Amino acid sequence: MGELIYCRKPIAANPFYIDEVGLNIYSLEELSYYIFHNPYLCDFSLAEMDLIQWISDELDEKEVAKQLKELLSENAPFHMFVGRLLSSCGYLTQSEIRQTMEVIASIENKSEGECKKIRADRLMEKNKIEDAIYEYENILLDTSDLSNFLIGDIYHNLGTAYARLYFFGQAIKHFEKAYSLNQRRESLVAMFYAIRCNRNELQFEAAVQKYNIPEEEAAKFKNDVTEASTCEEITSFGKQLDDMRASYGSEELYEKQLKNMIDDIQTKYNNMCRM
Repeated sequence: MGELIYCRKPIAANPFYIDEVGLNIYSLEELSYYIFHNPYLCDFSLAEMDLIQWISDELDEKEVAKQLKELLSENAPFHMFVGRLLSSCGYLTQSEIRQTMEVIASIENKSEGECKKIRADRLMEKNKIEDAIYEYENILLDTSDLSNFLIGDIYHNLGTAYARLYFFGQAIKHFEKAYSLNQRRESLVAMFYAIRCNRNELQFEAAVQKYNIPEEEAAKFKNDVTEASTCEEITSFGKQLDDMRASYGSEELYEKQLKNMIDDIQTKYNNMCRM
């Protein structure tokens, strides 16, 4: 899970498998850690007899299992089930438990599609872009319980995700689709920025005509992207390359080092974009 978790009692010989994320859990502490750090990924499917049976048989926590089973039979809200579960091992503080319960309570009465969008949004916030794309596209497979406005927002977020991966062609399509559904100015502006980043002047001018964008506003879109592409971080990188060329003296050595830098950047980019 990325860090050491202290378990007060023996861990299970047979783990509980969380299918949605492909994760094996061996203790209540691990389960508490997972829920606390991923509350938006948890839904009522976690409150099942298989989990309760595992807690009873593998962890020998008979009383905890009994209490959870009672909550399940009473059709208690999911956040109450989670609260009892998190309180059973003392891994989290009372403040952390309340915080987690509040997050889960805020989404448990929303539609399944809305909950999925919230989870995907949280993945984006954590910069897990590829996972977010998968979640957004999965939502779009069935939009029967979503409004056109919300579907448009999902397309907008997909456009943002693809833009962050520099797939501007995909981003343009999603932003335009988003605008057709949600009529948000943010989606239209994002589409123009993506077109500008894609360096397609003909497509930019065609979009200006299609959406009746005033000349001054179109010029602003261009200037915004130009300013962003000449920010200090980018210009300092250019200076770094100039200094490197001067320090090596030999053009051959410079090109060799430059190739190594490009290969390293490409490797990191490919790893980030792996779907």
